[in-house]
Amino acid sequence: MTATLSLDTFRSVDTAFAVVGEDMRVHKGRSVVRVSVDGRTHYLKRYWLAPSQLFKRHVARGFHELRMIDWLNANGLSGPEVVARGDDGTIPFVRSRLFFLMAEVSDELPLERAWRSHAKDSKGILEELARFAGRLHDSGFVHTDFSERHILVGRDAQQRSDDANWTFRLIDVERAQVECRSEQLMANDLATLAASVLNQSLRQRIETDFIEMYVANRHTLASGIDFRAMLARAKPTRSF
Repeated sequence: MTATLSLDTFRSVDTAFAVVGEDMRVHKGRSVVRVSVDGRTHYLKRYWLAPSQLFKRHVARGFHELRMIDWLNANGLSGPEVVARGDDGTIPFVRSRLFFLMAEVSDELPLERAWRSHAKDSKGILEELARFAGRLHDSGFVHTDFSERHILVGRDAQQRSDDANWTFRLIDVERAQVECRSEQLMANDLATLAASVLNQSLRQRIETDFIEMYVANRHTLASGIDFRAMLARAKPTRSF
C-alpha cells in the first residue's frame, strides 16, 4: 500500500479521486483500491461516468450499493463500515462521480478461510450462519451474489472465548435487493453459497446440515413450501 493517508483526504470528491492505492479491482467506470488511512487498512470504492460505458450506469449502481449497506447496518445485519462518502452534485442524472471509503475490520475472514482456521468450532460457525441467513431472508434482503468470499466471519467483540458468538458481515452488495419475498431468489442465494465453496467437506455440510438449520430458522417461510425443491431449481450466481 501507499503511504498512510488521513481521513481528511476524503472530505472532497476531487481529493478522493486523486488517491493512489493498491488496485484490487478495476473496470471501466468503477474501481476498488486498498489504502492505509490513519494507520488502518481501508478499501476505497470509486464509480464514475465513463464515455465508453454510458449505458452501464455505474454511478447509479454505486448509489444502490450504498443504500444496501446503509439498510443492512440500520437493521442490525452488518454491512461494510463506511467512514467517508461523497459525490458530484445533487441531481441524480448529473452525478458523474461517487466514492465511499470502507474500513477493514480486523480478524474477519471470508467464510471458507474462517471455517478452516477455526476447525474446532466449524459446526458453531455454520449454525450461527444458518441463523444469520434465515434472519437475512426473513427481513426481505437477498444478496444475489451470496458467495463465501462476500461473507466475512468474526467474533463478538465482547466475547473472545472459545464459546463466543460468531458474527457475519456482508460485502459487495451492489446487486442486492430489499423487500424481496421471492423464495426462489433466496434459494438462489444458498445455491450460490454452496457453489462458491472449494472445500468439498464444507460444501457437503452446506448442502445438508446447514440447509436444515436454515429452514428451521426461517420464520416467514410459508408452511408447505418445499425449499429443497427450490434449491434443485436454483441458479447460482457465477461471479466467484
